[in-house]
Amino acid sequence: MSPPQLPTFGTVPILPHTFQIVLRLSRPRTWTFAASSFILGYMLAGGSSLFQMAIGLVVAGLVTAATNVVNAFADRKEDAVNQPSRVFWIDQIGLPGTVTSLLVLYGMAVAASVLLGPLFMLVLAVGIFNSIFYSVRPLRFKARPLASLVSFSGAVGLSFLSGVAVMGSVNLLNPIFLLLTYFMFTYGTVKNLPDYSGDKKAGTRTSATIFHSLANAVRFSGILVFTPYILLTAFIAAGSLTPIYLADLGMGLIFAIIFFQMLRAKSSQELEKTHTFGFFYAISFILFTLVLTSPTLASIIVILAAYLWTLLVSRVSLDSRVENRDWEKPRRKKT
Repeated sequence: MSPPQLPTFGTVPILPHTFQIVLRLSRPRTWTFAASSFILGYMLAGGSSLFQMAIGLVVAGLVTAATNVVNAFADRKEDAVNQPSRVFWIDQIGLPGTVTSLLVLYGMAVAASVLLGPLFMLVLAVGIFNSIFYSVRPLRFKARPLASLVSFSGAVGLSFLSGVAVMGSVNLLNPIFLLLTYFMFTYGTVKNLPDYSGDKKAGTRTSATIFHSLANAVRFSGILVFTPYILLTAFIAAGSLTPIYLADLGMGLIFAIIFFQMLRAKSSQELEKTHTFGFFYAISFILFTLVLTSPTLASIIVILAAYLWTLLVSRVSLDSRVENRDWEKPRRKKT
């Protein structure tokens, strides 16, 4: 006898178990942003404890997971067009399952943070506030294009500050903090491009839908994502960063290739594919900056672990954001 087949939505299997659904909605691939930023801040501040690093990584993953679940629940209207399978999964666990999963995720993060000191807990409190109200009313930062990008940049900026906070101090003028936060601010415009049509239909204002055409939104995003390299050059010229960080400029050449693919994209699915490449580009920028900051064996191990994790969860399709948008393809009429 053949094993029972799971029902599917397009080519995406529908997972019946709550844990599996929550895991998908938590989007493990995206945890890498917060985790790598935490490690960068922690190592830059002189941290070397594997225990503290492990706890910080757990907290970063838990808060990012909770953020994605909140976002999936709050964005059901937009996702009915952009990611309809995500709406189905949210309906499967319902409001009680969603609230319970969030209490567990946030609760575990807060409990673990006690081990890293009061300043870390303070940064975490700001992070949880940002995590919730990025999507939830009445603030719903993502409903306003500029506020949305500022809030989105917190995924990296606040994680970096939490790493520094473990060592007992926070400097909001740290050039690496400013560079990474602004980098994430600009990258936020890229993730909005595949959802242009769905967000337009839902009446959602994003950095993409404020433009009358998708082509203009793509051009704006591409140009904006190059501007962190201007900030990087300015920091080096002012002596705030050492010349070794000029090596980061090489990442701009990689984005130039991605930008060219963005300009050629003719559909949401093609933009989703370029967004996947953009995701790896953004992670690589953070990780490469880590190596330039701390060129040690530990940094190399962190990079390998980050790529291994990202490739693993991508390989098993453990993500509620679906790249193959087969529901958008016109259906053949039955004869």
